[in-house]
Amino acid sequence: MKKILAFLFIACCPLAHTASYAQGDDFGLDFSLSAEKKIRRGVDFSLEGGVRTQDNTRKIDRWTVGAALDVKLYNSMTFDLKAGAKWEYLWVNNLSTTKDKYTTIYTEEGYADVLDGYNKKNSYWRNRHRSSLSLTASYRPNKRWDFSLKEILQYTHFCKASTTTDKFRLDDDDVMKLEKTSAKNYAPKDRFILRSRITTQYNTRHCPLDPYASAEYGCGLHYTANKWKYTAGTDIKLNKQHKFTLFYRYQTEDDDDEPNGHLLGMGYQWKF
Repeated sequence: MKKILAFLFIACCPLAHTASYAQGDDFGLDFSLSAEKKIRRGVDFSLEGGVRTQDNTRKIDRWTVGAALDVKLYNSMTFDLKAGAKWEYLWVNNLSTTKDKYTTIYTEEGYADVLDGYNKKNSYWRNRHRSSLSLTASYRPNKRWDFSLKEILQYTHFCKASTTTDKFRLDDDDVMKLEKTSAKNYAPKDRFILRSRITTQYNTRHCPLDPYASAEYGCGLHYTANKWKYTAGTDIKLNKQHKFTLFYRYQTEDDDDEPNGHLLGMGYQWKF
């Protein structure tokens, strides 16, 4: 247990340091369920579903369902090479946003910007489907430690969606009133991104807890995007068929794929 606590402390310290400088980050919860079936030696098929919250857990961020196929290309005592393919469908909730509008006026002290009103874009759901191909190399120097590098080529299709924008302005009596409502339409778009994930995990002797830590960087291939995910957690092995996963994650990115901030997650996996 001392090794487990030390491992998690070392892994979480840089994550907490990074998160402490991010002001206004969101906080959410992530829950997932998965079932995995061995089709034949070295070939596994799995189904997964999940839900994630946002806005400090007050609202749903997304619902997901998906399927994955993993094939071992090479397997030895110390080194494994595995290829994978995955497909997901996502129902994603985009929260409402408000943008203040100002008018420049001249005063005795000079020009000044005063609040004239605001535009409110109402919340809307925009569905996506996502496909990915991956290649994972794992190295085990002994029975306890496992190090892996996973390269993921990911394609996401954003479906069309629509919402409305409400325009509020001050009237002659300085009362904020709804001036007009206009439609906002989003055309379909596609995104390709390359993700690189490094993971290390410790297999604890005579203990169901297997702590792990990972760092992931994603780079847009045909558009500008930089995504970072830092994760620390542990697998909890109930037996050979049932496993829980608990984790903390901090993520940050410069596009509209996911909200920046902190996640606490829990997953359950059943192998049969």
